[in-house]
Amino acid sequence: MRASRRRHRHALHGFETLEDRIVLSFTTATDFAVGTTPFSVTVGDFNGDGKSDLATANANSNSVSVQLGNGAGSFAAATNFAVGNSPHSITVGDFSGDGKLDLAVANAVSNTVSVLLGIGAGSFGAATDFTVGANPRSVTVGDFNGDGKPDLAAGNLNSNTVSVLLGTGTGSFGAATNFAVGLSPRSVTVGDFNGDGKPDIATANFSSNTVSVLLGNGAGSFAAATNFAVGAGAHSVTVGDFNGDGKPDLATANYSANNVSVLLGNGAGSFAAPLPSSTLTVFELKLA
Repeated sequence: MRASRRRHRHALHGFETLEDRIVLSFTTATDFAVGTTPFSVTVGDFNGDGKSDLATANANSNSVSVQLGNGAGSFAAATNFAVGNSPHSITVGDFSGDGKLDLAVANAVSNTVSVLLGIGAGSFGAATDFTVGANPRSVTVGDFNGDGKPDLAAGNLNSNTVSVLLGTGTGSFGAATNFAVGLSPRSVTVGDFNGDGKPDIATANFSSNTVSVLLGNGAGSFAAATNFAVGAGAHSVTVGDFNGDGKPDLATANYSANNVSVLLGNGAGSFAAPLPSSTLTVFELKLA
């Protein structure tokens, strides 16, 4: 596969700029069967062979499908593991501290997070369920109290909260502590937005068209949310350094507005107004 570059000129606020456009090309997709209505997928080495495997959360079959990779781009038939009702999000961590990857799943209808402890051969023990807020749609991992043990945060669509569950390091979690965010949080992510070395949380709030940022105190608790306006129907949020200043920024995918909002961080826990689309330089990636 080779990359071809083309130079293009376009006007931006009265100035002419040059862009490198690289168009990416991939081989035709290969499909692998999983459970019913897969909503989320993640990657890990679940059998310890050094090859990437896949795990999907299947909303209508109440299961997780694990597919072991052969290292050449293909995967074995899925093995399914039962979880809670209507799993919508899945993430990976070592929750028991045994060096083997485990799974956590946010179950929208049962209002739980299911934790499946890995046995290291591509299989998992029976799920243990932990109660969170109403209709959790997203789950992520962070060390929110600085004890070196992975914790969980779930974004709860119907209770407008984030549930934080502190891990014991043995595969279990304490009772959830809930923190208010905007309306209908559909996605949650972790970053250090004020540069104090303590993980913070950001949520994409579908109904209020905002991102909520909660600054962590490093002991498992968070300050009240600060909300930043983004596009309509914020559905997903992620973290990156988009202007190269060493400070984390945020990007949201906006379901109703058909766009992405970029919020540049100031490194002190706040963010500038989202960049209007007319100021964004678009790089079209082309590989031929």
